[in-house]
Amino acid sequence: MGQAIPSLFKHYGSFQSVWVMALLGCLLGLSAPGYPFWWTAWVAFIPALFWAYQYPDSDFKKKWLGGFLFGFCFQALYCLWFFDLHPLTWLGFDELSSRLVTLAGWLLIGIEGGLLTSVFFAVYQPKTPRLVRIFGLPILWISLFLLLNLTPMALPWGMLEFTQAPISSMRWLAGATGTGLAITGLLVLHNVLWAEGLLWLKARNRMAKEASKSWLLLMSIGSLLFPALLGGLNLWPKEPHQTADSHYPLPIAIVQANLPIEVIRSGRLSQRDIEPAYLAPIRKGQFPAGTLVLFPEEGVVPGLVSIHQPTSNGFFNTLMRLAQQKNIYIAVGVSTLGEQNALYNSIALISSTPHPAVTFYNKRRLVPFGEYTPYELGSRLTSLLNAFQVDYSAPYSAGLSDAPLLAGSHSLGGLLCFELIDPLYAQRYRQKKVSLLINLSNLGWFHQNSLIENQFLAIGQIRAAESGIPLAIASNTGISAILSASGEVLERTQPQTQPPNPPQRQPSQLIFHQK
Repeated sequence: MGQAIPSLFKHYGSFQSVWVMALLGCLLGLSAPGYPFWWTAWVAFIPALFWAYQYPDSDFKKKWLGGFLFGFCFQALYCLWFFDLHPLTWLGFDELSSRLVTLAGWLLIGIEGGLLTSVFFAVYQPKTPRLVRIFGLPILWISLFLLLNLTPMALPWGMLEFTQAPISSMRWLAGATGTGLAITGLLVLHNVLWAEGLLWLKARNRMAKEASKSWLLLMSIGSLLFPALLGGLNLWPKEPHQTADSHYPLPIAIVQANLPIEVIRSGRLSQRDIEPAYLAPIRKGQFPAGTLVLFPEEGVVPGLVSIHQPTSNGFFNTLMRLAQQKNIYIAVGVSTLGEQNALYNSIALISSTPHPAVTFYNKRRLVPFGEYTPYELGSRLTSLLNAFQVDYSAPYSAGLSDAPLLAGSHSLGGLLCFELIDPLYAQRYRQKKVSLLINLSNLGWFHQNSLIENQFLAIGQIRAAESGIPLAIASNTGISAILSASGEVLERTQPQTQPPNPPQRQPSQLIFHQK
């Protein structure tokens, strides 16, 4: 065994050996939701850690570069959906500029991941005590990505717990511990333990050369036993929707209108567009009194809604009349105008009763460069984009209140767009004992990319499981879903396979779940 394991790396003794880390990073990236390889997260670190262990501190450059390539390829493959941000011609970019902006965003995601994992692998070295390596590395991985997610430039996407969202036992672990980070910790710990086992066998150096390859094969197969067990248990037949957590606090309906982003942001939305896409499914449907109807983040109410005079917007006024006629609650994404003309991205909850008729939740975590400009770069970025004939504006203000919205006796935790990704928001609502989490989104920015739609659903599953609160996701182009408190998918829409060309409206989808 002592001879066989080093022989695996004898061809990588030169500087070019760092490229094996790029391949291993890709292997980890394939564990992302949307790819059918969730189990690779349980094994991809093992050879990477073994690789990093071979290089002392004096070879810092090679070790750092190998760690960087691992993280870059992991994040880059995880977030391949970013390329479907193109075309951005509807924002004013020409074809070339659109592709360059998309490429720059994707590279930024990869570089962020690469810098973090270069630190992670740099600390894995022989002089560090074994127990520190075993228990310290999971904590280090979690800490690095949590620190990244606190920065304005972060897209808090590549946390490993989301890779295990389809596995019910892993969602149970998130619920039992109150955090999906326990899944990430377990994943890294599993990899570290197997890497340490290989290093221990190498150090013993007592096995016959002829037997070493057999032991290496057995060790490789053994590292897959736990994920194989998880996969087998996940396939065990279950009685559909028979668990207590499949019941919702109130009936809920979601309209997925499937309007392309180019149509929503055209500035020409009219009642003729809105009626068949959003309102007709509710007008024609029969729902129990008190049903909560969720519309997505954008498209239903063009223009601005004054927080103090919401009925001055005719489209919003139509929704208020519909809520009264059907005796339902309506949650819808709107742009609101508040005090001192501050502009917010908001959830409006419309009640069928007049006291209060409307309450608002203002989005707290804004999308950098889409809704606000970080690091006071606003004027300089505006000047730069003007050279490309792009009228840049990211004018939204961040909300300050996390007060739940009230639908009768039920409290709702509002989450707009990628606020769903941040675990702190759901945890705060858990402390407030809300009845239901609601997320209104528009993933149409990425032109019906199935990878991001499946990842967003997986994130929702972990959020529901760790908070122990049912979750409903209303997304304009999918996947919209109704999730139980354990993260089980109770109802979901089917995503559109390809964006229409030219952009046009596809049939709306409606899902409903009874109390």
